[in-house]
Amino acid sequence: METIDKVTWERREIFELFSKTDYPFYSVTIPIDVTNVKHTAKNKGLSFYFLMVWICTKAINSVSEFRVRVREEEVVRLAQTNPSFTYMPKDSECFRIITMPWKDDCESFCMEAKQKSEQQTEFIDKREETDALIYFSCTPWFDFTSLTNEHNFNKDDTIPRLAWGKYFEENGRLWVHMSVEVNHRTIDGIHIGKLKAAIDQEINGL
Repeated sequence: METIDKVTWERREIFELFSKTDYPFYSVTIPIDVTNVKHTAKNKGLSFYFLMVWICTKAINSVSEFRVRVREEEVVRLAQTNPSFTYMPKDSECFRIITMPWKDDCESFCMEAKQKSEQQTEFIDKREETDALIYFSCTPWFDFTSLTNEHNFNKDDTIPRLAWGKYFEENGRLWVHMSVEVNHRTIDGIHIGKLKAAIDQEINGL
């Protein structure tokens, strides 16, 4: 973990500007071509959802701004963030929140995610809830073109929130609309653009 010197920080003025706003959060929805994700998941017997969580976590960790966290008067850059994702057990309409460390091997991660999701009986393990997370969700029942997330009124909340809807076909390709919600104190549009490029690169490299 690196502590950022706010005096010499390149984005100090941007950070200070949005620190004065009542609501510094914003979200965008971007199209993601997931054709290769679907094919890879099918060929390897993996969950499309867990594979997407793995891909997006790897991509987020490659863009340093998504690893910045505000901790009261301190701003830090984490070495790694980990996924915290919703999961709905079979024959239930109540979801759970699963948190686990990201690992480099996608197949191993997906298998461990499946095992932990099926074995966890509590709604959420609060011992694992830190700010070193990425929040993931999905609405596999429908597509969407915009989405908002719940928040406590805490301007220091700098945890990114990603969600996507049901995939759809267009011109022979499969797509999802992905919502990315961030805190403008630490992340600008250019960084979401870098994230989009990183996600595309990871998908193409499967």
